Amino acid sequence: MDQELADLLGIDFNDPDVQRENEAIERDMRLIECLVSLRRQLGLSQAEVAARMGRSQPAVSDFERLGGDPHLSTIRRYALAIGAEVIHIVRLRGKEESPTLAPAAMNVRVEGPGTANTGSTTTGLPVYRVAMAGNA
Repeated sequence: MDQELADLLGIDFNDPDVQRENEAIERDMRLIECLVSLRRQLGLSQAEVAARMGRSQPAVSDFERLGGDPHLSTIRRYALAIGAEVIHIVRLRGKEESPTLAPAAMNVRVEGPGTANTGSTTTGLPVYRVAMAGNA
């Protein structure tokens, strides 16, 4: 967003709350980018993923287009369709040692920079660590 539009809308990019929201949006976009990258690495077409999800190819294309705000259930179905797991980690902001809560049914790891295959699950699926800024 350019500064003129931000000024018209009363958005202050120096406001810590605005900065945190922007960081959260960036993490969400990187999660989708990671899933799309995995789909491509696996050689799966959008049509194949759509069939596995029970959706249309245009719906998968819309999901992959950045700027959307997909439901968690859509992210989960997409991940399962490509053979991945998305793992959510919840912790208090700024508290490196805070308790972490991760729902067992939601399974892509949110941690330091880079994306790397970190082994496999008990089901034999590869496990990937997904880079999320601010969560190192």
